[in-house]
Amino acid sequence: MSSGSPYYSVTGMTPDALSPRKEICNYFSAYPVYSLAWSRRDDQNGMFRMALSSFLEEPQNRVQVIQLSPQHDPAHTPERPDFGLVAETTTDYPLTKLLWQPMAGGFAQPDLLAGAGDSLRIWECEQTGEMGDMGLHKSNLRQRAKMATRADYSAPVTSFDWNQIDPRLIITSSIDTTCTVWDIETQQAKTQLIAHDREVFDVSFVSNSQDVFVSAGADGSIRMFDLRALEHSTILYEAPAAVAPSSSDPNIGDLSYYPENSGIPSARLASFTPPLLRLSCNAIDPSYIATFALDSHTVNIIDIRNPGSAVVNLVGHQGPIHAVSWSPTSPSQLCSAGADSRVLVWDIHQALATRQHQQRQAMAAAAQAKQLSRLATAAVDKSSGGTAVTTGFGDDVHSPKSATSTSGIQTSNAIQAVAQAAAAQALTLNPTNVAPSLTYAARLPVNSLAWHNNSPEWISIGFGNTVQTLRL
Repeated sequence: MSSGSPYYSVTGMTPDALSPRKEICNYFSAYPVYSLAWSRRDDQNGMFRMALSSFLEEPQNRVQVIQLSPQHDPAHTPERPDFGLVAETTTDYPLTKLLWQPMAGGFAQPDLLAGAGDSLRIWECEQTGEMGDMGLHKSNLRQRAKMATRADYSAPVTSFDWNQIDPRLIITSSIDTTCTVWDIETQQAKTQLIAHDREVFDVSFVSNSQDVFVSAGADGSIRMFDLRALEHSTILYEAPAAVAPSSSDPNIGDLSYYPENSGIPSARLASFTPPLLRLSCNAIDPSYIATFALDSHTVNIIDIRNPGSAVVNLVGHQGPIHAVSWSPTSPSQLCSAGADSRVLVWDIHQALATRQHQQRQAMAAAAQAKQLSRLATAAVDKSSGGTAVTTGFGDDVHSPKSATSTSGIQTSNAIQAVAQAAAAQALTLNPTNVAPSLTYAARLPVNSLAWHNNSPEWISIGFGNTVQTLRL
């Protein structure tokens, strides 16, 4: 995805912590890959280490820890692995998400890995001192905790997030409509609340906040909560109603039945609100959230300061989206991946700047319309009377019955200003469409992606049994 020298080193690091010496590095698992997570450590033991989990329809799923081998081949050899397996454990069910513990105030000791599936699990990753394959030291994954809201039954956990400010806190989302805040030291739930009307599919703390979090669910909404005032919540966004072919339609699935570009006849459609599957909070600017709906080809960018609609749409995928993530170091860069086997990188800086300019123009036009409305009203009042016309900006413009030419001109100017202000406001209500700046085509549909926190020029993707690490 970029060009340049195939050799990249981390200043001051030992050979074990060298970054990849080529543009694309591979790992080939024995199992279908679903979840990915880069280690957040920047020492030689964790700089280029990641965790991954399998997706098997049997009670023998795997959690693996892999690391970049110092012996990896700098030549382009797509059939040879560059990462080696250093640790592995099993779980009954596939994990929906993996995360390493944040490095708040230095290195976390011990190094903890969390995963969500049938419950929230915490593992400790520690080196065994034994040398393994590819010049890598082996490690051991020891389960430290398994947390569930009930001892006899636990609703499946769909997602979770680890608090960056206080790494003792993890928040989980579940299909039972709840979100739960856990203290991993006591292994007890601190707070549980009903967050949505239906299943909750994703949850995330807002960046740089210990208390504020957002969630997305099957009811098609994104909601914001504050742990200090849980009696209130804010609906930031509701997915627009979509349409689906009627199950009784004999031509369902036959796209050739409908004329090209004509759309599917509304008589054959049923309206529904699509579930929002995933969300991602901007790591630098907490005002922006990225999300996508079930089977959607578009990523929607939400501005929490202007709730209700998307401000930017990322348009470029040709199939349903599976994952989206903000850059850990840029407030305007994102990456998404999906069923079309494409990995797209986006930069929305120009789109946001254009939108802010449009908002300023709309505010100025509205202020001008309000002022001209007042002037026109004052001029008409001095004439023989007139008919009030509502401007939509808090004033009435009077249409004179026998007004002077001056008052008539002022009235005309006011009405024209109102129209211009309305047009300017309409621009700010429509989201800006943005095309991708970089594209990578994988061999199979991409299920997951992870952006390296300490080396943001690297992104990992999972498809089939393969994990690829790409240099932007």
